[in-house]
Order: sequence, then structure tokens, then C-alpha cells
Amino acid sequence: MGKTCDGCGSKCCTYFCFQIDTPDDFGEFDDIRWFLCHEGVSVHVDEDGDWYISIANRCTKLDARGRCIIYDDRPVICRKYSPGQCDRTMGDYRYVELFETPEQVEAYARKVLGAKAFEKARKKARRKADGKGKKGKKKRRGAKDKRKQ
Repeated sequence: MGKTCDGCGSKCCTYFCFQIDTPDDFGEFDDIRWFLCHEGVSVHVDEDGDWYISIANRCTKLDARGRCIIYDDRPVICRKYSPGQCDRTMGDYRYVELFETPEQVEAYARKVLGAKAFEKARKKARRKADGKGKKGKKKRRGAKDKRKQ
């Protein structure tokens, strides 16, 4: 590890972040809402409009000082990481949007999809997930659809 890493606290080794699909319907926003129900998870949109999920999860191969104990045998992804472009030297990322709670992404989804469309889609998705038909009645197994007869 180089001198750049000294005193850093190993920021780059305390989370991982990867790109996710841009949500465009209720179900996809609801999946993100579920992600955000978990500790250490955030979702952000970068300046290019790309969506990312970030998961705070410290590497188990760090010692008490935050130094890598398998440095000579570290994974290739770690070897490719450039300390010159790390969180410490580059500063904080610039996000267009940052979601840290389910409520934040729900409010954003309402705005993007429209409140009426959001509510309609949520109601439909919940009925479907609960195994209920259009009128809120549970469908019986083996019951024939009267329209098909």
C-alpha cells in the first residue's frame, strides 16, 4: 500500500458500488425501495443520469489500522484500483440524486411517474402479490376463468 493510503481509514475498502438499471416503472422503483430497507445501502444517480447502488460493507481482510492483510495476494479488482483516483484524493462524489431511505425513493417515484399513476400501479402490484384478482378476491386454485368458457 502506498503513502496515499496512510491515515485514510481505507474508505475504498468499506463499501462496494455498482451500476443498476434506471427504474422506469413502479416495480423497479419498489425494488429500490426494498434495497433501501436494508442497513448500509444507498442509491444514487450520477451526473450522467446513471443509477448506482452502494453497499457499506467493510472488507474482512483489513487489520485494525485499516491495512490490507493479504496485500500481496489481493484480488485483481483491488490491484486495478488507483489510489490517485480514490475517495480520499478525489473528494466526495457529485450526485444528482441520493436516496438513503425508502421514503426518499418513494417520493421521487411519485414525482417521476405521477402520483395518480404511482398509486394505481402500487395497488395493482400489491393485489397481484397478494394473489388477489381485480376485485380484491383471492383466486382459488383450479378455478376456471368464466370468460374462457
